[in-house]
Amino acid sequence: MPSTSEVEPTPREGALDTPGPRIWGLDVVEIHDAFWRSQGVQCVRREEDLELQAGSDLFMLMEPGQCAVFDLTQLANAMVWNQAPLSRIRVMDTRRSYVERIVVNPNDELVRVSREYGDHHAGSCRVLLTRRPSLAQAWSECASRRQGWTELRRYIDWTRTDQYRIDGTLADGTNRDRSLKLLDSIVASWKDPSRAIEGVRELMPGVWGLEPEQLGSISHIISPAWIGFEGGRDRDGMLIGPCAALDEGRIPPERRLRMIDVGDIRSGAENRRVGIRKPELTAYLLAKRLIDMTVSFLILLALSPILLVVAIAVVADDGWPIFFGHKRQTRGGREFKCWKFRTMLNNAEAMVKDLQSDNLADGPQVFIRDDPRITRIGKVLRRFHLDELPQFWNVLTGDMSLVGPRPSPDKENQFCPAWREARLSVRPGITGLWQVERTRAPGLDFQEWIRYDIEYVNKASLLLDAKICIKTIQRTISG
Repeated sequence: MPSTSEVEPTPREGALDTPGPRIWGLDVVEIHDAFWRSQGVQCVRREEDLELQAGSDLFMLMEPGQCAVFDLTQLANAMVWNQAPLSRIRVMDTRRSYVERIVVNPNDELVRVSREYGDHHAGSCRVLLTRRPSLAQAWSECASRRQGWTELRRYIDWTRTDQYRIDGTLADGTNRDRSLKLLDSIVASWKDPSRAIEGVRELMPGVWGLEPEQLGSISHIISPAWIGFEGGRDRDGMLIGPCAALDEGRIPPERRLRMIDVGDIRSGAENRRVGIRKPELTAYLLAKRLIDMTVSFLILLALSPILLVVAIAVVADDGWPIFFGHKRQTRGGREFKCWKFRTMLNNAEAMVKDLQSDNLADGPQVFIRDDPRITRIGKVLRRFHLDELPQFWNVLTGDMSLVGPRPSPDKENQFCPAWREARLSVRPGITGLWQVERTRAPGLDFQEWIRYDIEYVNKASLLLDAKICIKTIQRTISG
């Protein structure tokens, strides 16, 4: 499906006649609603009779048959602070992919292994979140989307609404493949379905079903996994989670499990309050971001005269442009432009192939002694790291941090998948452990790059950041 498409749900029929996968006698829409109900969120769809559930923290306004699973905790902090009467959430169904391709020459000899990382956008939809029961009631009574939006505008000041975009998994109750992916997503993220579905029990850690006998015919199970009425009885081999062994055949009404009300979920003393939770942000990450913003702003303000002088020098030496913005990857693989004062000739990229024999780096980087691509002013800027001053703007905007792994482009991150995932779990930095510890020994630079990046990710702390900053200043002063 094209990335610009919308998942347009269609009204579903009666619960037992709805096509699509089932687990424990329940269809995907019912499982979806139970998943959100366990978090204190009641799903409200147009043209459906609404029975407001006592104790719901939020109401999710949706189209008939629409299903959307996403991490609400990512939005919780902003929603709590904004206190908007209505939040518009654009849920993007983005499937992350990783492909390895073998590249050979005409003689079928191995040339290289090409590693491709990418995102496939399978569609999007919009859901609305509100704390007001009156808005939920009005939405449920509307016959069309247009009427629903018009009705909501009568109740609230639209300028006070907020909007967000988040990755998630979507289904509309009619497409089996989408429904299976959404069900797998729920299995992966829902730790305790018995909170909202009566009769379900944990048969073994991370494996949920109805009775222990369902485990007997399965040789191996890798959790998380759900086992349906018939799915586990005559099944051989392995069950690899996150997945659900679905019901086989039609389940009579008397065998369908009862949904537990929100009030019932919260009635037990052992159950804590559910609903919106703040994101799990450690004190280190909060302090690091605050320091990044404060220091980068002060540096840009204090050094603005120097920035102006350097800009004039770059133009006088080799003309325009002043800045060079190279596409790099930040946390999660998102691309951004990493800004520097231009220190190389305008055709520097085209010269790399001719100079490859002089490259002393053993990995994807290029390191050439007395590099002929560097301009006269560029040599001075690089010696004292003045070319990197514009990166403080990247720090201020959140693309980078003061301290972190070296920001690198996608083609460099292809060389080691495990290393890539580790280094892209944090923001890249203006300086980092590799930058201050590397030896530049021929044939070892790439190995050191991997070693120090992984070491930083595993040991990141304010104390380590401070030590790296001190070493960076010492090296800068010493040239």
